Amino acid sequence: MNPPKPPEFFEPTLPEDEFRDRLLVLNRQTYSSPEFAFDAVTTHVYRPPAPYAQVDHSFFHDGEIWHFFYNAFDVEKESSYLECVAAGDWDGAARNSIERGMGHAVGASLLELEYKELIEPPVEGRHDMLLRSNGWVFPHDGRYGMLYGVRGRDGFVGFSLMWSDDLASWKSSGSNPVLQAPGWAMPGSTCKDVHLVHHRGVWLIYTITAEDADTICMALASTVDWNTFADHGCVFRACPMLRGTRGLESPAVILRDGMWHLFITWGFGVWHAVGRSPCSFSGIYYLGPFHAAEVIEDPSGEWWFTTDRKEEWRRRNRVEGKRCFRGSYEDDRVLYEGLYLSRIHWEADQPILGKP
Repeated sequence: MNPPKPPEFFEPTLPEDEFRDRLLVLNRQTYSSPEFAFDAVTTHVYRPPAPYAQVDHSFFHDGEIWHFFYNAFDVEKESSYLECVAAGDWDGAARNSIERGMGHAVGASLLELEYKELIEPPVEGRHDMLLRSNGWVFPHDGRYGMLYGVRGRDGFVGFSLMWSDDLASWKSSGSNPVLQAPGWAMPGSTCKDVHLVHHRGVWLIYTITAEDADTICMALASTVDWNTFADHGCVFRACPMLRGTRGLESPAVILRDGMWHLFITWGFGVWHAVGRSPCSFSGIYYLGPFHAAEVIEDPSGEWWFTTDRKEEWRRRNRVEGKRCFRGSYEDDRVLYEGLYLSRIHWEADQPILGKP
């Protein structure tokens, strides 16, 4: 059984009747409107320097500029890396690592991002000897933390933590890994694609895992001090998709005007669902052929949607009859293009995407 959910930060942020009224409005809006076309609503804003591609990402505003942290992915090494993992050749997989760190770009606006550096956490042990990437930065007690994904030998997948005083130099927490797949997850399950939300004094930690071979989950954990963590079970589940992204990936959760919004990659694009608490979502619909999306509010109150072009690439390949299977170079090379941006105009609880 899942552990009980503490009421202090899972308490609904909307009354039930107001939520139902707003959900009905959203249902009417989405029922009579199509999904968004990628090229019609996005603008390309960042290309990572060679040899890396860019996929999962996060943003942090330090009060003056934006910091863009992304999964720096070496596509050219992917086939060699996967062959080594399949053979249990962990040393070979480490030599062919496809994710050695986080790309870091900065800019005065989301339209002006410029590459700064590759942040490369040192290998600390068996738990992170293969991959170290996909970081999420947050403020805590006068300094900055970064929770980042790691993979190690024997199938370990989880998260490590490091700290910085200036967003420039980073030091290990000394207690890594700090998170891994929860005990209720399928043995050997993944634990990836972190998204953080600070709510009522608590950090909510959304990750992707699996209950069993046929049930992919968005899991929720929490922490106050970044030393102890509570598991709150699966808060969104789906079956594997046969077209596009197989499982759930890259959750993005926001709270706006009392309504919780989930944007999540699944199958052939990104889907949008809503809820009245951070642990319950319903009313899902297809947003469009986006991938690994994030939703950001800037200091002026403007909302933005970021994505790469992977699912649009896959859609076009299917239309043209090209067979580019998951994990192949032809499937992933589109990630070299980097980041695309849309501006969000809200009509009630419906996000309307448009070019910046």
